[in-house]
Amino acid sequence: MKSRIGLILTSFSLICSGLCCIVDEYILAQLSSNILGNPAHQWPIVIGLMLFATGIGAWMAQFVKEEQTLQAFITIELLLSFLGGYSPLIIMWAYAYTFPHFKLVFYAISSIIGLLIGFEQPLIATINKKFVGFRSNISMTISLDVLGAAIGTLIWIKFLVGKVEIYHAAFMVTLLNLSVALLTYYFLVRHGSDEFQTSRRTLVGIAFATILGIGGMYFSADLADVAEQQLYTGKIIHKESTRYQRIVMTEHPKTGDVMMYLNGGLQFCSKDENRYHENLVHPAMKLRNMTNEAQTPLDVLVLGGGDGMAVREIRKYPNINSITLVELDPAMINLATQHPKLLEYNDSSLIGGNIRTLIPELPEPYIEEPVYSPLNRKDAEGNELYYFMDTVSVLHQDAYNFVEQIAQEGKQYDVILIDFPDPRNESLGKLYSKYFFTRIRLLLKSGGFAAIQASSPVHANHAYLCVGKTMTAAGLRVLPYHDNIPSFNEWGWYLAARQDDQINLPRMAEQLYALEHFDVPTSYLTPKKFFSNTIFGKDILMNADGIEISTLSNPRVYYYYVQYGWKVM
Repeated sequence: MKSRIGLILTSFSLICSGLCCIVDEYILAQLSSNILGNPAHQWPIVIGLMLFATGIGAWMAQFVKEEQTLQAFITIELLLSFLGGYSPLIIMWAYAYTFPHFKLVFYAISSIIGLLIGFEQPLIATINKKFVGFRSNISMTISLDVLGAAIGTLIWIKFLVGKVEIYHAAFMVTLLNLSVALLTYYFLVRHGSDEFQTSRRTLVGIAFATILGIGGMYFSADLADVAEQQLYTGKIIHKESTRYQRIVMTEHPKTGDVMMYLNGGLQFCSKDENRYHENLVHPAMKLRNMTNEAQTPLDVLVLGGGDGMAVREIRKYPNINSITLVELDPAMINLATQHPKLLEYNDSSLIGGNIRTLIPELPEPYIEEPVYSPLNRKDAEGNELYYFMDTVSVLHQDAYNFVEQIAQEGKQYDVILIDFPDPRNESLGKLYSKYFFTRIRLLLKSGGFAAIQASSPVHANHAYLCVGKTMTAAGLRVLPYHDNIPSFNEWGWYLAARQDDQINLPRMAEQLYALEHFDVPTSYLTPKKFFSNTIFGKDILMNADGIEISTLSNPRVYYYYVQYGWKVM
């Protein structure tokens, strides 16, 4: 009976070891990506470092005396429960208060956790010798550890990432380590043989570690709030982790400026977002109206831009037939349609200004078959409020897959606005590739225009030039332009048309110079200002000859952005 219990316990411990190991690696890699960005580098660095440390730990375990194996194993589990559970908080506090030494702290914690994980398997295998033969022990150790890693990966994908705050996930793993320590102590020490030695202080350690784990689980949110708040000048008014990104909104206590950050990178500042979005939208919209001789209503595609501010500018135009917004993260749309600040800034653009209680019949002039969606708000009588999109269709889909699908279907648009984050990782790099821009060209109607944000022509000059050359190689005729966005520094865009349309973009920009205003009201941009934005100093565009285009197999834009972007001037 004891042999069967011991075998079950060691099997459980091996599965838990693999599970905790892989989840700890995912937690630290995700945390590193959230703080430092560039997940394509941070994930392999963190996981590789931890695996290396795991190997060292496994080698060091041979020096533990066999009679001390059980004591060492329980001690390792208690250390892992503490360090694994508190590691996200320690790392966040290190980043907030000891920034110059942050990487040293982060990689040291990752290495120590990997070292402790490496100790586990040999110790469990030593304990397991008591219950199974040598060959069965080896195969059992490897197979159950791999099974645990597979279970941990499934749990991470299905139940943790984007659903549970990262510090809570760490303490969930802590409780698993504690349960292994407690069960091991109870069955193999209290009801086992005398082959392994342990101390009565072990039980005190388990109790103390349990208190720390439960306390950490309870207070971790408050501790994380204090640490994360130090990373921003404004007060955090909203934060959430989704399966795609970390979203934080802040409000400055004195100026009232609201900022949104995605994975630590600034997305917009309410003080000057109008400069950015008017530059993105109005040049393309105005030029399309100039080439639209038939004066047909326009179909507009927006890729990214889930905050709704680009759509706000588009909806100023009366000749809109449809607006299609493709946003990967549903949380962004939820914010844009529910958060009071974003509703104020985007002018309720994604809900069309039409918020009504859901009733069987609605008076004209509503569309015949409106599509309703819950707004998660109630009116004064407590009725659920719903909204419908009149000219706006919001799709939660990867833009790359959407463009591929729509291009095959032959759908085309008058204006395409591309508002992606900078190409700071390889996943984003594919959205700036020749293949992607080739699909954009196929989606443009004859006489249509596209506009894309392309990072800073000053601080990410190589990447900026790469975007323009790649678009040209994809069959687009481009016009670079730039402006000063105080929150972002000097920023750049590209205006594009199909090469086979033979549209002279510089000449059309010159034609705008004669105009005083755009066709719709703007708070910053004028046609004359846009024309001036197309003029660069000679040091910005002069180095384009040595820049390579970006492809799916060779994402040069990502390389240029990481290697040369945002260096200290």
